[in-house]
Order: sequence, then C-alpha cells, then structure tokens
Amino acid sequence: MRGQLPASLFAIVFGALETAGGAQELVYRGILNSQTEPLIVGTLGALTGVLLLAAGILLLIRSLHAVDVLKSAAYLAVPVYLFIGVYKHYAGWTVTLVGIGYPLLLLSFISKFAKSVQPSPRT
Repeated sequence: MRGQLPASLFAIVFGALETAGGAQELVYRGILNSQTEPLIVGTLGALTGVLLLAAGILLLIRSLHAVDVLKSAAYLAVPVYLFIGVYKHYAGWTVTLVGIGYPLLLLSFISKFAKSVQPSPRT
C-alpha cells in the first residue's frame, strides 16, 4: 500500500519518543522523587508509546495484527493524552497533538488497508 512505509516509520519514531518521555517521567519524578502523580502519568505515557511503537513495527512488517494493535493504541492514546496534556499539563501542546492526532490519522489511513486484507469467511 502506498504510503505505508513512511506512516509506519513515523509511528515507530513517535512511539519511541513517547515511550522515552513517559519512562523518564516515571523513573525520575515518579520513582526517584517518590511522587505519585508523575508515576501514574509516566506509566500511562510509556504504555501508549509502547503500543504506538508496536503498531508501527507491525505495520512495517505488514502483519495482519497491526490493525488491532493500532486500534488499541488509538483508543488508549486519545483519553491518555487528553488527561496528560490538556487536563494535567504534563505534556506540551506538540506532544499532546501528536499523541492524539497521529494514532487517529493512522487509524483512518489503515482502515482502507484493513478492509483489503481481511480473510474471507469460510463456509
């Protein structure tokens, strides 16, 4: 599918950056400074980053499971980044926009791909 390689590479890069930022918040402020709120925010950010990273890798290798992982990443990323970026102001506006917008953009992009590769039902 045209455009799948850049989309998957951006998902890998954004997922890695979100994972690193979430892990940094989790370890430095959450664990080392014993603060509860950064511990929760960092865990949620790292989890959504790992899911986006996994979706990007599965999309890169053209796995059939990429659609399911991408859906779960998008469904988790929207409320998490609304909470982290808009409500709690832990993430900047660029991270919040990328965290919300890119999984939704990938989800709309991959919907065409998902329809064309679904296995036919056995009769």
